Amino acid sequence: MKKLLIYLTLMSLILCNKAEAAPINPKLNCSAAVLIDQNSGRILYGKNSDKKLAMASTTKIITAIVAIEKGDLGEKVCVSKKAVSVSGSTVGLKEGEKITLEELLYGLMLCSGNDAAIAIAEHIGGSADNFVALMNDKALKMGAYNTSFKTPHGLDADMHFTTAEDLAFITAYAMKNETFSRIVSTKEISNGITGKFNRKYANINKFLYRIEDADGVKTGYTGNAGKCLVASIKHPYGRYICVVLNSANRWNDAASLMKYAKENYSFIKIMGRDESLKQLRVYGGDKRYLNAKINDDLYIPVKEDEVNNLKVDAFIPSAMFSPIEEDEIIGNIVVFINDVQIAKYPVYSDKKILRKNFVKPLKN
Repeated sequence: MKKLLIYLTLMSLILCNKAEAAPINPKLNCSAAVLIDQNSGRILYGKNSDKKLAMASTTKIITAIVAIEKGDLGEKVCVSKKAVSVSGSTVGLKEGEKITLEELLYGLMLCSGNDAAIAIAEHIGGSADNFVALMNDKALKMGAYNTSFKTPHGLDADMHFTTAEDLAFITAYAMKNETFSRIVSTKEISNGITGKFNRKYANINKFLYRIEDADGVKTGYTGNAGKCLVASIKHPYGRYICVVLNSANRWNDAASLMKYAKENYSFIKIMGRDESLKQLRVYGGDKRYLNAKINDDLYIPVKEDEVNNLKVDAFIPSAMFSPIEEDEIIGNIVVFINDVQIAKYPVYSDKKILRKNFVKPLKN
């Protein structure tokens, strides 16, 4: 495997925003927190970020993304007695009511409806328990190995927990979905893309109203979890995502984390989408070669004193076997600071290659 080594110095950097203030750690009043850059996945700040804790209704982030990926927004859902009987916050669903999956998702994420969570789970999974299995399977596939779900709504339950890091990376994944990001950034709605809703919904996430460029994501509260918040802010190169668990003041904690990111990190371009990476030999396919590519310009947030110790490697194989899909992940661009990995970006194939049929047809 050939490695592409790129050493960046201050003179060769493209500084995309300026970080002037000396790093001052944010003052937080929470049990755990983390701040990440969505696209690079770099952890910019953490406090007990790998500690397993209850997360209340921030659970609904994965409930929503599983439903979006496995369901159809226009599907009609029949609300069950179990759904309307759930405790905690609800949107006021009625037994036997017919409602679109899209509207349920808005009720779930804007109003934190536990009744909407059960209705969604039963519709997608056949039962709440089956849907929870889908949630856990999705979490594992995203690398959230310190997370366990027992309910689709997040009410306190034994063995229902996550970490700030796991929850941040689940959210980073979910926010790349256009439907999910549109829902969680909405402040008020009564009509969706599937038509007029049965109700009007207003977002209870105060972070959307308080912070410029905020576009999500989810609040949560139970007696065991305390007050929780997953927040997102857009920046020119993607999003900052922060998670605050069991906080005495979740709004201030999240705002402090976002301020810390803006004041202490600058974005540098490490690779352009038009740069040639590598040509790979393909065996057993209808084409002999494919090109490795990235789909977007790559930017990484760094502190000023880190730039001289930044290294970028391309880990791409020299050959592959067919079949290969277009835009299939075939390698990674990995970023290191002082030989410690801080970020990883996928590398994709530029074309679809079918498996070649080696069996010659028999002649009569």
